[in-house]
Amino acid sequence: MTQLPASTTTIAIVGCGGLGVPAAWTLALAGATQLILIDDDVVEVSNLHRQILYDTAVVGQPKPLALAAALQARVPNLDIQVRQGCLTADTLGDLLAGCEAVVEGSDDATSKFLVNDWAVAHPRRRYASIAAAIGRRGQWMTVSPESACYRCLFEEPPPPAHLATCQVAGVIGPVVGQVGALAARSLWSVLNGQADMAHGALVRLSPRGLLRTPVQIAGDCRCGRGAPC
Repeated sequence: MTQLPASTTTIAIVGCGGLGVPAAWTLALAGATQLILIDDDVVEVSNLHRQILYDTAVVGQPKPLALAAALQARVPNLDIQVRQGCLTADTLGDLLAGCEAVVEGSDDATSKFLVNDWAVAHPRRRYASIAAAIGRRGQWMTVSPESACYRCLFEEPPPPAHLATCQVAGVIGPVVGQVGALAARSLWSVLNGQADMAHGALVRLSPRGLLRTPVQIAGDCRCGRGAPC
């Protein structure tokens, strides 16, 4: 399969919050020209300390609309599509239509597995960088059809009751900024055919720095590729 030209690749940002804002900004500054912004939430005052492209003037506005305006004010040549909705198995096809790569930065664990499967099981070449952050820690993993994938490591989403969200456990603003930007940089590197430490591996940001966990391709992975990944 041929390598996609990074600058002309349509990249979706799933979740236009603490991770998605720095991810989108990083990609725009790196040279991305086509972005799809996906979220079903609105900007709240409590978001402003960590979602730094928003201010009080956009409180109450849909996040993808507010992010699109903020990005285009800074990078006017961007081609941005706004898609308001929550990524589910039923909406995935419509919300990700026309894109070749995704940064998944939502608070929804199920969404991360859906994006993973979309990337590695699609008949055309797809890429995804899947990010999460809570408290003082964050992590990301970039997957493609030839790499180990999110399910090779985690297999299935945990029950919702077992998950702590940013709303419950909190998150440090600089953590989501770093993780979102690094996840986007990882995706951009892979799109450009460059080696990246998070391609097929889990990279964690912790108080001790960056920790990389190599992930082996699992022969019984349930990603849906139809053959062992």
